[in-house]
Amino acid sequence: MSESETPAPRPVPRPVPRPAAPSPAVLAARPADAAPLIPVAPPVVEHDEAQVAEALAFGAVAEDGTVTVTDGTQVREIGKAEAPSDHEAALRPFAHAYLDLVAFLDQTESRLAAPTHTQAELNRLLEQLRKNLKEPQVVGDIPALRKRAGELREKAKELIQGLEAERTKAREEATARRAAFVESIEELVSQDPSRISWKSAGETMRQMVPTWKAMQKEDVSLDRPTEDALWKRLSAARGTFDRVRRQFFSQLDEQHAEAERVKEELIARAESLQDSTDWGPTVREFRSLMDSWRQAPRGNRKKDDQQWARFKAAQDTFFAARNADLQASDAEQRENLQAKEQLLTEAEALLPVQDHKQAAEALRRIQDRWEEAGKVPRADMRRIEDRLHAVERAVKKAEDDEWRRTDPRTKARVEGASSQLQAAIASYEEDLAKAEATGDPQKIEKARAALEARKEWLAVIERSARDLG
Repeated sequence: MSESETPAPRPVPRPVPRPAAPSPAVLAARPADAAPLIPVAPPVVEHDEAQVAEALAFGAVAEDGTVTVTDGTQVREIGKAEAPSDHEAALRPFAHAYLDLVAFLDQTESRLAAPTHTQAELNRLLEQLRKNLKEPQVVGDIPALRKRAGELREKAKELIQGLEAERTKAREEATARRAAFVESIEELVSQDPSRISWKSAGETMRQMVPTWKAMQKEDVSLDRPTEDALWKRLSAARGTFDRVRRQFFSQLDEQHAEAERVKEELIARAESLQDSTDWGPTVREFRSLMDSWRQAPRGNRKKDDQQWARFKAAQDTFFAARNADLQASDAEQRENLQAKEQLLTEAEALLPVQDHKQAAEALRRIQDRWEEAGKVPRADMRRIEDRLHAVERAVKKAEDDEWRRTDPRTKARVEGASSQLQAAIASYEEDLAKAEATGDPQKIEKARAALEARKEWLAVIERSARDLG
């Protein structure tokens, strides 16, 4: 390490009484414009003599009392001595002032090592370092002081940069929070008006300005352009919200008026039908009215409820009368069912049919009484109708069988078929005899099968002939 890089001397800490003000010699030796912003460091009452001796080596006193100091490569005049004949006594105040600067640097280093700082404090330390080390009127190793002061300045600048980085980060995070709030308002405003909960949205918009002011007060301050731009977006969103809300409720009023008109027409139609006794068509008409009601636009809830109550009252009036009529009709139909079940007992007694003419005549009388008996419950209709149809089919079959049996054309067809089959059988008997004469088993089997088939057909026709009498 070169002489110019020799570390600045540091005084050995020692307990001392309360610091006193700088000596008159020290104050006299300093130019007025060299005074620091705040005291450099409380001067010590006693100085380490070894450090004083080291510092004295850098000073000199001329015969006229001029005090100079070797400051690197130059010799600089720093004051006048009161007793130039005693060089050490003349230089000692300047050496003490040098050690005061060393103490100041020690104190600055301690401050910079503290866990927390403010930028104002660090800026004051930088200013003190600048002023106290510009051209110090002291005797000692001034280049070493400047080197150490430069290191402390860099440390202070690093701390300032760290604070600025933290402040920048905090400002960015605060900007992001404000921007997120603005975006939430813009998103609310951009929704489909029909899907907005206007009560909740209105409360959000009422709290928008107080929330923004609270963020300004409690959060990190933003730069003016950023804050102004965000506020303009908020203000624009609020204006859009007010405009959309006015339009929405204006259209909603029109929709409610249209809904009221449509439903009044449906109510009038329902009230005109409520006393109708034409049950079937009126039921269908009420179903159509109900479909129209469901498709009608929505109106004001209170008005809708009132109109629905009127519509339903008309509907209930009609269906209450219809149900009462159905109950009376059900009792009558149950009596009709008993009557028809008795007629079924009579009809089923005709089976099996012995005399088709008597059976047909009796069935016609039963059918006449059946029609006179009237309607039966829907649940029983299919059951009893099926039973009567079974009797009707049996009587009809007996009539058809008798007709076929007595029809002359049928007899002629049967007799002709019988004659043809008898002739065919004689021919097939000859074929069988010829096949047996050949001794060929296949021919014999084929001829026999053909002969047997014709004989079976003849048997069937002969039975039909006997049935026909």
